[in-house]
Amino acid sequence: VSGPIAAEDAAGGSVPLGHVMDNTTGYVLDGALRPVGVGVPGELYLGGSGLARGYDGRSGLTAERFVADPFGSGGRLYRTGDVVRWRADGRLDFLGRGDGQVKVRGFRIELGEVEAVLGRHGSVGGVAVLAREDRPGVKRLVAYLVPSSGELDVSLVREHAVGLLPEYMVPSAFVVLDELPLTVNGKVDRRALPAPEVDAAEEYVAPRTSLEMALADVWAEVLGVERVGVHDDFFELGGDSISSLKVVSRIRSTLKAGLSPRALFDHPTIARLAEELPAREDASDAGAGIERAARDGHLPLSFAQERLWFLENFNPGGVEYNITGGLRLTGTLDLPALRAAVSGLVDRHEALRTTFDSVGGRGVQVVHASLDVPVRTVVSATREDLDTVLRAEALTPFDLRTGPLMRVLLAEVSENEYVLVLSMHHIVTDGWSMGVVTRELSELYAAAVRGGEARLALLPVQYPDFAVWQRERLAGEALDSQIAYWREQLDGLEPLELPTDRPRPLVRTSTGSMHAFEVPADLTARLVGVGQAGGASLFMVLTAVTQLLLSRYSGQRDVAVGTVVSGRERAELEGLVGFFVNTLVLRSRINPDAGFAELLADVRATTLDAFAHQDVPFSRLIEELSPERDTSRTPLVQALVALQNTPIGEFELPGLRVTDEAMPREAAQFELSLHFQETGRGGGLAAVAEFNTDLFDGETVERLCGHWLVLAERVVAEPLVPLVRVGMLGGAELERLLMGWAGPGV
Repeated sequence: VSGPIAAEDAAGGSVPLGHVMDNTTGYVLDGALRPVGVGVPGELYLGGSGLARGYDGRSGLTAERFVADPFGSGGRLYRTGDVVRWRADGRLDFLGRGDGQVKVRGFRIELGEVEAVLGRHGSVGGVAVLAREDRPGVKRLVAYLVPSSGELDVSLVREHAVGLLPEYMVPSAFVVLDELPLTVNGKVDRRALPAPEVDAAEEYVAPRTSLEMALADVWAEVLGVERVGVHDDFFELGGDSISSLKVVSRIRSTLKAGLSPRALFDHPTIARLAEELPAREDASDAGAGIERAARDGHLPLSFAQERLWFLENFNPGGVEYNITGGLRLTGTLDLPALRAAVSGLVDRHEALRTTFDSVGGRGVQVVHASLDVPVRTVVSATREDLDTVLRAEALTPFDLRTGPLMRVLLAEVSENEYVLVLSMHHIVTDGWSMGVVTRELSELYAAAVRGGEARLALLPVQYPDFAVWQRERLAGEALDSQIAYWREQLDGLEPLELPTDRPRPLVRTSTGSMHAFEVPADLTARLVGVGQAGGASLFMVLTAVTQLLLSRYSGQRDVAVGTVVSGRERAELEGLVGFFVNTLVLRSRINPDAGFAELLADVRATTLDAFAHQDVPFSRLIEELSPERDTSRTPLVQALVALQNTPIGEFELPGLRVTDEAMPREAAQFELSLHFQETGRGGGLAAVAEFNTDLFDGETVERLCGHWLVLAERVVAEPLVPLVRVGMLGGAELERLLMGWAGPGV
């Protein structure tokens, strides 16, 4: 390769190699020998008429370095070991050597840099650093040290490294050797470096105090693991935002101690959390639980219900708050047992036999002693018939005054094959509740088939009890400090101005559609790794990528998105059906000169602060902040991002095979919503973009989702590269076209 080196290239931190020379082929490939896109790092492979035959007398090295051309030429390619990336103009940037560069937790690390820092410690006479994967999927840095003389104190070397290296470059294990194993050529034989013998001691240290034991029991229950050591990282064990709220809830109920979810992110081990907990203990916050409310008067709406009640009265007959799910059942169905299961579920949860009315101009809940929810049956012999039935079910509005607010439809597709559709209005359910419904319907159906009683725990409270408790708890000055936070956080917030395909209607509509796409397992793993390196959850990483994307499209550097939280910080609420979720506003400033790691740190801090102030209901926030009324937009936020990691119930019915059935949706709550869900199939994410079709064409949203994937690939590949240098298109011309369309931006 050849080409000039410009002054700006030398200052940019990468070395340009120029263009591929005549009669030479050059490829930038990933580990699976697949071409990578513009700006994405990969290894340089060379071919062409001048390629050598191999290394004289070294067949092993020849086989390693000279590989078959994967693109069908019949020739071979030389694996250079150089890490490079394409520029948009066809030139190559040299980034470093692949054999000394590894990727751990989403970061590219030069092992030589780590070795150089460790080697500067006076007690270290020799050092080698290796990226090991002794447990599947868990890669970490291990340092092998040879003392310069006498004893070597590993703790001092670790402190030395922590003071000079970023956290993700500090080895997680240190092994002291008498000498480093060498090859016949005098180089360190990395294959002969032993696995750390101190793994067991490092990975598991038993709880030492009663407080640590109690915390370990809580973690084990929430995370579903057999044991938890005092130095195990909560998020490396599989913890996330949802499970962190469960931990906080159980700590509050079992230890009678108040704790912010942020404390778990800042102190993610048992040892560190136990030290922090006494300082944060707050019996007043932890004490008063939810009690049964009297049923001798009008029952108030929760704040979340109040907003949906207002919206329904403002625009009756809407379907954007319909929640529907479909299941295909194959086998022998016991219809009487299904009817009994539905009836038992409605009897068990007051929310499912609640309707709504107005008294003195205010909404109230009306809980019925009993309410019939029939299992309607239809025959849908063809796919066209079934699609018509499913669409009609999804587009049928609920009457909040008369109810019922749950519908069950059974479509018979053929003999021994059915599609079961569950529909509810959002005012009585949420995503978490749907998991409860699924699990309990399964148990109730199985019990009806057996002719026995369902094994379901008694519910300590019902949804109206929560609504009364919430109203009492949030009365008066209880929320003043939290509202003050939101006033400052959202001061001067401008609406998101995404470029639309059609003029914006004067009055906002809810007509919508969906576009589904997938985040591959390998990309998901790298997103998780980047998050762990920065002490952030996967949700925070997804939010940061989304805000960067919206900044590119809108040309705005101040971007706010909405998200939802479960609202179930109390253990007694975990098994209830009801509408608990709350909408939070996450606002970030995009600095084009900073890297993604810095943006992620900002998103992490913003998210944790928002979680700490989540008690303010979204409807109350709108009232307090009084944003400028604009009937063409939703207030405060116009886009939403969510990771659906709420507990999902397994629908298991005796004698039936159960699979998901896709349901149509032609409504949208926001202009654009990106929903992600862990699939459990290989570790990837299923993603859905819900969008307003009066604003956007399907092709526009499909292109936007493609750009999301490209951005995600590039920011996890180089999280420290300034965002201004991170492209989201495959070609320079298209990128210039898009940037011209979107206006000024990063």
